[in-house]
Amino acid sequence: MNNIEIIAQVIVLIAYLICGVAFLQKKQYKILIFVSIFNLLMLIQYYLLNATMGIIANAINIFRNIIFIYNSKHNKQNSIYLLISFCLITISLTICFYSSYLDIFPCLIALIGTFSYWINNTKVLRVCNILCSICYIIYAIPIHSYITIIAEVYLIITSIIGYIRFECKKDNIIY
Repeated sequence: MNNIEIIAQVIVLIAYLICGVAFLQKKQYKILIFVSIFNLLMLIQYYLLNATMGIIANAINIFRNIIFIYNSKHNKQNSIYLLISFCLITISLTICFYSSYLDIFPCLIALIGTFSYWINNTKVLRVCNILCSICYIIYAIPIHSYITIIAEVYLIITSIIGYIRFECKKDNIIY
């Protein structure tokens, strides 16, 4: 592993610690703030690893999150046009920059993430995060982002903990 790959792995470790904290939050806008920091760090990591689609997907996610944070803080509903726009941008850029089957995974992550934040329901958000984690694991293996694989398992666990802590209380389910 060269120096750039080592730096990228350290960035990923920091990013995932921050993201794990995100899914332990109760309010969606707080989750979005932590996830935006995570997306920025992941963008830097993918830049260092020359993973173009990872860069593009995270740039879109950051922009999307800023809009969704604004709407959440001002009690505005996210419009269907926002959902459609972000999905079309993601799909279009994936088509433009497509170079291998792996490019499908950042696209799926961005699409699932966009839907999960757009719907403004933390239960859906936590379940969708598990789907995103599975896609991240598949994407991380061939680009040698080893810490990402371990960290995504950590995110799956924190998503489940957050689900049990906050969503089961809403449904009056006791574990």
